[in-house]
Amino acid sequence: MWPLLAGHSEQGSETVENQLRVSIRIREKMKVRAAPFFVASLALLLAAGGIAASARSPVRDPEGLMAGESLRPVEGSDQPMTLEHFEFVGHSELDGFADYGDVWGHGNFAYVGSRCGEDGRGGDGVQVVSLRDAEHPAVVSTLSNRPDTRVEDVVVIHVDAPSFSGELAVVGVQACNETEVAPGLRFFDVSDPRHPVMLSHWNLHRGTAGCHEIDAVQRDDGLVLAGCARSSIDHDVSFGKRSVNIIDATDPNHPMSIAKWTLGADPIKGTGWLPKQFAHSVRFENDGRSLYVSNWDVGTVNLDISDPSSPKIVRVIDIIPPDEDGDNHSMTLANHGRWLVINTEDFSPVASPGAQFGGWGEVYVYDNRDQTHPKLLGTFSTDNSRSTRTDGIYSDHNTEVVHNDQFFSSWYADGVVWWTMNKRGATHQLGHFVPPGPEGSPFVWGVYPLRHKSLILASDTLTGLWIVRPTDLEF
Repeated sequence: MWPLLAGHSEQGSETVENQLRVSIRIREKMKVRAAPFFVASLALLLAAGGIAASARSPVRDPEGLMAGESLRPVEGSDQPMTLEHFEFVGHSELDGFADYGDVWGHGNFAYVGSRCGEDGRGGDGVQVVSLRDAEHPAVVSTLSNRPDTRVEDVVVIHVDAPSFSGELAVVGVQACNETEVAPGLRFFDVSDPRHPVMLSHWNLHRGTAGCHEIDAVQRDDGLVLAGCARSSIDHDVSFGKRSVNIIDATDPNHPMSIAKWTLGADPIKGTGWLPKQFAHSVRFENDGRSLYVSNWDVGTVNLDISDPSSPKIVRVIDIIPPDEDGDNHSMTLANHGRWLVINTEDFSPVASPGAQFGGWGEVYVYDNRDQTHPKLLGTFSTDNSRSTRTDGIYSDHNTEVVHNDQFFSSWYADGVVWWTMNKRGATHQLGHFVPPGPEGSPFVWGVYPLRHKSLILASDTLTGLWIVRPTDLEF
């Protein structure tokens, strides 16, 4: 049997019993589904530039991961649930699909996306989970998607517009395979989350891969915008001309594309272990008048979208050097917008020659007060992400912020990491939560702070939704 706890969190007997039940269920599921960590993986890769054979690294297949291939647990020793300055609150295996994506929290509900699944057909939708009793989360409905598509990313916002007033869910739709499906965005009325209503499907052309990461906002002028960062496959087939779409969703029954933007980077030129250049994710800031595009191997692009039909570049923040891979995955702002936080997604612990940092990568924090000339303040990484261990992927994925300087990062096999930074740029870790499972197999994809409940939501690709509470932190 797995040990239940690691770390320093005091738990009541009922909580420990809940964890025991969770551990047994997950262990039994993993026994049934045990297989290689990836369906398709790269066994060995040699870094370019004369790295010695001893530096060979079993690199996970980033191309397959981004294309939606299903993850499976590795065979290995059991590891306990890690709770360092976190309390375990609840867990849901959701519908048992066991190939989940990002998580969003809104009101008393969590929304968890899904990927292509073991059979590669997708179609599992976004699971809507009631958190009214957070110790016993319950799936209450599903935001649907068609077969042969995946819906990894979802955003839910409150909208008050002439044509729609209520809670609006925006879902990014991508193709799972070469089937001629219609990817794009789906809009749902989730004012009653138990009975969601699909309002519309904004189509990209058939044969395209779809919207990889998305965002949505309502500006103070009433305009509702949705952003779509196109899949890397779309960049490949059109030589980087298909990057970002900005959609006017003020009437979500009839969303309209109002801008197509691209940096024009050659998608097949890049650096590191995944040498590509493509717009990976988008995030609205500054009340929807700025759009940050995380452009893989190019930089984090700050766009002025005061006029959303005509985006203008404010600055491209390049993390090469000091980062050897330059994988700009996603970003957020902190400290009242003064700090720019850039998440990398490094798929190999082997550093390129001359790199300042090795291992699985780190989070970069920039002084963003002068947005035309941001300056590097500091970096944060975990012990595992500074290592060359290869039993899992120890890379950061997303980061969310509480109280301007409390950071919660989804860190794949390192679970959820709680860290902070002072004004001088010095960072340190405050807490750590890792779901139980075979060593290296947790794959915590998404993280979301549900502030009014002082909870952290985390989505693990295989095991579903986890709910924890940081100790000694009031949101």
